[in-house]
Amino acid sequence: MKLTSRLLTSAAIITLALSSCSHANRAPQFELLDDRGQSWSLGNQTGGTVLLFGYTHCNDTCPLMLAKLSSALKQGRSSGAPIRIAFVTVDPQRDSPRALHGYLSKFGPQFVGLTGTPSQIGSVERSYHVWAQKLPAKNGGYDYDEAHGSTMFFINRDGNIVALHDASDSVGDLARGMRQL
Repeated sequence: MKLTSRLLTSAAIITLALSSCSHANRAPQFELLDDRGQSWSLGNQTGGTVLLFGYTHCNDTCPLMLAKLSSALKQGRSSGAPIRIAFVTVDPQRDSPRALHGYLSKFGPQFVGLTGTPSQIGSVERSYHVWAQKLPAKNGGYDYDEAHGSTMFFINRDGNIVALHDASDSVGDLARGMRQL
């Protein structure tokens, strides 16, 4: 799992490097529905944003990443613009605004959940070169899992991707990245 995560992060870095030649690491813009049922646009954010992809039924990677980001926010406090953690669901069928709000409220007020139609989510995933795939349930029931990459995109207030991190990075590394936002 760790090697796969590193390979996916490396692929994302290479893709961003190649695409940045003419766009200076510009973060792809999108608009989705937030966890309070309001429209949320990346272009309207005034501070730094950490963008990551996951889902509320995840048993391991997502809670770990969110807990690390919550700790990093506390360590990385600066006098700069506020930082928002934008959690884009890869499972819009189950992750309603209400479900996202209940899940993310455990991690802190800086976290916002984002959802939309499967088509909208797919478009954002493609824009960020994020891999996600629905997997059948291990027990053969109606439940299912979602496999997905763990790349986190650190986006400054100018809308540029300034760093990439993943689930294997330490809280200290994430806090340093936040201070750079």
